[in-house]
Amino acid sequence: GDRLKNPVDGGRFLDMQYLQALQKQGKFADQVVAIAPIRTGNSQPLEGDPLLKKDIRFFFQPNSAQLDEGAKENQDFLDTIKAFLQVSPGSEVLLRGHVDNGRIEEFRKQGGEELVKSMALKAMELSKERADAVRTALLHKYPNLDTKRIEIVGRGWEEPASDTNPDLNRRVEVQWFTLE
Repeated sequence: GDRLKNPVDGGRFLDMQYLQALQKQGKFADQVVAIAPIRTGNSQPLEGDPLLKKDIRFFFQPNSAQLDEGAKENQDFLDTIKAFLQVSPGSEVLLRGHVDNGRIEEFRKQGGEELVKSMALKAMELSKERADAVRTALLHKYPNLDTKRIEIVGRGWEEPASDTNPDLNRRVEVQWFTLE
């Protein structure tokens, strides 16, 4: 796409004095960071109950958004997604990217909660890049698909699939929705 491959960290340009003043005052201290649901153009939440939440998982290398397009199973998954979109012309597919959560404690020991928050933001971006890599591969294989019907979201490390197997956490899941 037209996105920058290695964007500069926004923190280098952000004037934090106003946020730090609010933090010192204790305002908003009880609020937590949460991911809002994706909304479609008509403001309907997309992350409701999917028509089908098929357990399709594209796998990635650690710390990478590189999808192995040569892997037969990944190609089969792309075919499955195309079939979803063909079966129901009004449907949409949501690609939900995830990363491994295995290093959170290591980050906490290295730099406390500030480092955990910083790495959580990076995890969100990587997970979104993974979802985008699947979308890119899908559109490369099937250039006639309507891009508006393929949504992506990065979920970071918030939804681990396994407590013991990091490979299961480095994934993109597919949900299929039909919109009324």
